[in-house]
Amino acid sequence: MRKTVLQSAMLFVLLFCFQTATSAQGPMMGSPRLKGEFKPVLGAWAQYRLKGGDMPSSTMKIAIVGKEGSYYWYETITEQGGETTIAKMLVSGDPGNSKAVKRFIVKNGGEPAMEMPVTESAKPAGPREAPCTMVDKGNETVSVPAGTFRARHLQFTCGNERGDTWASEKVPPYGIVKSTTRGMEMILTGYGMGAKTAITETPRKFTMPPMPKGMPKGMMPPGMVPPGD
Repeated sequence: MRKTVLQSAMLFVLLFCFQTATSAQGPMMGSPRLKGEFKPVLGAWAQYRLKGGDMPSSTMKIAIVGKEGSYYWYETITEQGGETTIAKMLVSGDPGNSKAVKRFIVKNGGEPAMEMPVTESAKPAGPREAPCTMVDKGNETVSVPAGTFRARHLQFTCGNERGDTWASEKVPPYGIVKSTTRGMEMILTGYGMGAKTAITETPRKFTMPPMPKGMPKGMMPPGMVPPGD
């Protein structure tokens, strides 16, 4: 059991640097940057409260909402200041690895869902990672809004970033009960199974506008159409 917990716990090393993905409307907040092997469980979900620093309090739900062959639909719903952003990715592995992303859909508030072009330069990607070390502090009792857990306490250092994560196998899909770093905190408020996608409409295909005249093709962003094409 201990070995299983420690292997799974590598998923829960949270750098608290939020991934950003560029939509047609601009940057949006995505999922926390997690390290380790991705082990999706169909229907699993976990919801968190995020707060700290100058960032307004927000909530985030992480869920595995579907499966196509060997690929999983990984979805995050972020709510902050009355605004809701949904990011949905079809992945063949860790969503933090841009090469694993096969499809990418975003929906901001009441705007139509949009499927973004998936290219190496357009895929969601996290920040450059620093080497990490981890110290296992053993099991501790942790109380959060979702309940009281006997969780594995891990202290980690990634470059200049230091933090603590409490992980339990009872919490799908990632096991995070609580995580803190640099004055920021992520606390579990609910979890369970039976997750369904929050995007029920057929997403529109996003297409870039024509490239301005005179711009060299080598400077053309992915998906942008050259003049006259």
